[in-house]
Amino acid sequence: MRKTIKKLTAVGLTLTSVMGLVACGNNNASNGTKETVDWASVEKPEHFTVMVDGTVPTLEEWGEKFDEQLKSLTGLDFEITRPDHNSYYDAVANSMLDASAMPDVIILSSDYLALYASQGLLWDMTDAWNNSATKSSGRLISDAEKIMKANYVRGVDGEKALYGFVPARGNGCVTYVKEAWATQAGYSKADLTSKQLSYDEFYTMLKKMKEARGIDYVISAPGFYSKEAPYTNYLPEFYQNANFTFYYDEAAKEYKDGFAQQDMKDALARLKTAVDDGILDKASQNQTTSDARNKWNAKDASTASSVFTYWAGTWAYTLQNSMADKTDKIIAIKPIKELGTYKERLATAWCITYKAYENGKAEGIFKYFIDTMLDGGDIQTLWEYGPKGYYYEEQADGSFKFLGKKTNPKTLYAKAHLDCNLVLANFVSGKDPGKAEQPENVTSCSDMFFEHSTLVDSPAMTEEVGKLVGDINTERYTVIDNVARGEWTVDQGMQEYTKTVGSKVDAALKSLNTQFAGKN
Repeated sequence: MRKTIKKLTAVGLTLTSVMGLVACGNNNASNGTKETVDWASVEKPEHFTVMVDGTVPTLEEWGEKFDEQLKSLTGLDFEITRPDHNSYYDAVANSMLDASAMPDVIILSSDYLALYASQGLLWDMTDAWNNSATKSSGRLISDAEKIMKANYVRGVDGEKALYGFVPARGNGCVTYVKEAWATQAGYSKADLTSKQLSYDEFYTMLKKMKEARGIDYVISAPGFYSKEAPYTNYLPEFYQNANFTFYYDEAAKEYKDGFAQQDMKDALARLKTAVDDGILDKASQNQTTSDARNKWNAKDASTASSVFTYWAGTWAYTLQNSMADKTDKIIAIKPIKELGTYKERLATAWCITYKAYENGKAEGIFKYFIDTMLDGGDIQTLWEYGPKGYYYEEQADGSFKFLGKKTNPKTLYAKAHLDCNLVLANFVSGKDPGKAEQPENVTSCSDMFFEHSTLVDSPAMTEEVGKLVGDINTERYTVIDNVARGEWTVDQGMQEYTKTVGSKVDAALKSLNTQFAGKN
């Protein structure tokens, strides 16, 4: 197994405002030769630590029962730390400052996966995956290997490898329209689902909705951008195919700054026009996802949004049931023509850190903890549906009866960490025990999304990019906010961008094109 590990010191890393940690001078990576591991003889690890975000059952939602049942099923001794979901990556950064604080296992989004892998802070699990029980099980869905390959990122040696296991697809966002509001504006469900609208047709619908309902705005988004890849997924019709960050230009065989291209300038102009026209809520700038959902659910029609781009699948059911008008339905529309396809993000990955490798636990953690998530039996059921007796009860006929949430008993649980519509492996029996209980609009929305979506590329990362991208992204956010709200023109925004971080962009591109010229 390739050893590409960067040894840490407490002062060997620096925090950036956005990206967390990047290496800044400790380059004593250990580049060993490939080892041969007898996977059949790998033993269970001793006590290890795990850090998770809010996608794993929280303590407020029976997290301690989830942990108890997982320990019972796996026979493992581990401790799970659950930082606040909204400040998770601050906690990640702090935990990675030195080896003594580093967890053995950690969940990372694609941009952080690329960042930490490029610094040698994560264990290369390529061979572990290739020799895994899950890969050889015959239960993988048809796209499983494509999904896993998409998450390969470059380590400190510059070569792509698997530094994070993804048990499910990353999913993505689709645009939802309230049917009653569309009807009032002169549109039937068939009008919105039988074809892909053009941008002009989409925008005309938005204007007619505003006029028909007399509302303050039509769309209220959780920010004019997302702060994780692919960044543009909350307002896809306005960004279309603009690249927020660095991307590889296949024709030119080089990396470019997507933010500086004409596609982004056009996108900024569309955002500004939408705010000026009262189509897009000007307050979107500082909104959280919960703020935007609250406006979707608002009882006062004048302050409610009628079009909302949010996660496909399970959220279709949640958004449907949370609307103030319980008689209304939601319509998930296909991506507009100019967009072509929705963006399927790279899944958050389960990673094993340098610390676990140094302590001889990496192989055991992969085999007995990571690989068993998709065992096709009781462990996978727990990851998908949560602790039995708390998230659901099993009926005499084997069907599930979902229970009310601990924090809101009127709302039923539907899943735990893994979504049955996104998971990469089927059950041994051939039947997912809880999928039949999923609402029809969840399944149909997921099916539509995957039929009309394309996987995004894994983020490009070098040590130099890691040092600079936090400041660069901060300026990108500033430009979008100021242009969308009318504080700057598009040209002024781009001038400020070049003036503020142009030299850093140039250095980042030089780094990418020097290290990875001609290969992607």
